Amino acid sequence: MSDSGHGSGCFKCCFRFILTSGLTALFVWLSLRTTKPSCSISAVYLPALNTSGASNATRSNHTLYFTINLKNKMKDKGVRYDEVRLSFYYGANTSVPIGNYTVPSFYQGHGKDADKLGNLTARGVPWEAAFRAVSNGSKPVFRMDLYTRVRYKIVFWYTKRHNFMVENTTVEVNNSGKNSGTRQRRSFHAPAIFSVTLFVLVLLL
Repeated sequence: MSDSGHGSGCFKCCFRFILTSGLTALFVWLSLRTTKPSCSISAVYLPALNTSGASNATRSNHTLYFTINLKNKMKDKGVRYDEVRLSFYYGANTSVPIGNYTVPSFYQGHGKDADKLGNLTARGVPWEAAFRAVSNGSKPVFRMDLYTRVRYKIVFWYTKRHNFMVENTTVEVNNSGKNSGTRQRRSFHAPAIFSVTLFVLVLLL
């Protein structure tokens, strides 16, 4: 009986060790796993394409005002951005560069959104043709590419730098010179919390 009990106790210890090790490995993997931020153009305004009350002053204003939204979907990690380089183009399927802009480096907290506003003088846009198009109900398309490098903050330390690139983000501009930007819903990620709960329960067994 004693040998049987001893063997059963060893089996339970081995099983518990394997289960604990497996859950620990899962917890570490989930803790170190990262998700890239998402990027969208939430607002654009071009006074030169605003047909309501158009004047010579607005028609000659070739400034492109914009707001980009960067979303950190991770609830347990921060993101440190290097300088964010933006390149703007006219046309969905063409490569007519119209300007560049640089967002200074910044830190983004857990599960946070960051709206970055900027403006530039758009050069190379066929303004007369674009104005006629919006006047007739068409919607000229503008495109943006984004490039930067990011580091993810896990507890007290940062990972190495990772390239982060978003290409062919497009918006259509209407006769008010604006686009109708949309935002993605926030999402809650539970796997890491679930794994921590399992880990604690095993330790209490």
